[in-house]
Amino acid sequence: MAEKVTATKEESNDLATLMPNREITLAGETITVREYSFKDALTIGNDINQFVALIVNEMNGTNKITIEQADAIFINNLELVNSLISVSINKPISFIESLGYEDGIQLLDWWWVVNSHFFMNAVTRKIIRQNAAKQVNQ
Repeated sequence: MAEKVTATKEESNDLATLMPNREITLAGETITVREYSFKDALTIGNDINQFVALIVNEMNGTNKITIEQADAIFINNLELVNSLISVSINKPISFIESLGYEDGIQLLDWWWVVNSHFFMNAVTRKIIRQNAAKQVNQ
């Protein structure tokens, strides 16, 4: 007789790491917020690199970024952020711009939750490359 297998808490966390996509309801529509794929990284690489450079610059050598600093990046680079979110949700920027405040904040928060690991890995790689270049030039 077969036994029912249930995921442990640890296995559930592993699944969330492997498949971090989230379904949310915005403006009465179910939207999937997904983590960027390798293809996305290549397709929108310039936007990703620009966003990563903003984060690295804001960190200013501290290897830390505060919520306030992240919010400032979002606010001061709205066109770039909307473009990045648009790819993650597979919706046009006009959809994002049409959202009310609460839906917009929910989308921004979930986009960051789903993709922050992606961006912070890219930030780490950029900092490592910068530090390696400094060592070579010394």
